[in-house]
Amino acid sequence: MLYKVSFRPVFATLHVTLRPKESLTAAQGTLVSMDTGIVMKTIISGDIAFAILRRLLGNHPLWVNNFHNPTEEPLSIVLCPAFPGDIIRLDLSQSSLCLQPEVHIAHTSQIKMGIHWIGFSSWFAGQGLFGLKLSGRGLIFIGAHGGINQHQVFKKFAVEQGSLLAYSSKIRLKVNFPKGIIGSRVAGYGLVTQLKGGGIIYLQSRSRSGLGRYTKSRRDQSPVNVNGYES
Repeated sequence: MLYKVSFRPVFATLHVTLRPKESLTAAQGTLVSMDTGIVMKTIISGDIAFAILRRLLGNHPLWVNNFHNPTEEPLSIVLCPAFPGDIIRLDLSQSSLCLQPEVHIAHTSQIKMGIHWIGFSSWFAGQGLFGLKLSGRGLIFIGAHGGINQHQVFKKFAVEQGSLLAYSSKIRLKVNFPKGIIGSRVAGYGLVTQLKGGGIIYLQSRSRSGLGRYTKSRRDQSPVNVNGYES
């Protein structure tokens, strides 16, 4: 499989060339275009029981799209996330990687989609009880709102909840509800996620929740001008 990422870092788009008989699994809603010889099938995202748990108790999609090249010549497919930002490739070998909702773009056929326990604090914060865990040997493509930064965690680390993209399965999460939470939310601060354990995490330079709060505040403060009329 060949790939390249175009239009980085703001409007990154993933171009993949599948060799004969190769397959790629992608998140729903990421397809931009593909050669007509590619066969697309919508399938359950891994084991059906795990997929249902991720959907009902984890805010992850139940379905994914599988793209297969049944021909004897290379065929191409173009994917992109729904939000503006960068795309990176991650090489998975002996470890597992946990992803936040709406981060996964695609992975190669050797990668398995599983489940991992996040915790009740994450559930109360709206992130669900279970998350998506990818394991096996192969390539994973993830997308971010903004740029992507890799960070090594040794013991403990804290991040704003909306900034965390992916993390090693050895790391445990706990969402903290700080004192003065009402004032913090009104001021525009998100919840803080405490990370414990050793491993690599991936952070995005912007958060969609922050963008939502900013957009809402501007909409509430500024009049809308349509054809010279304000409302």
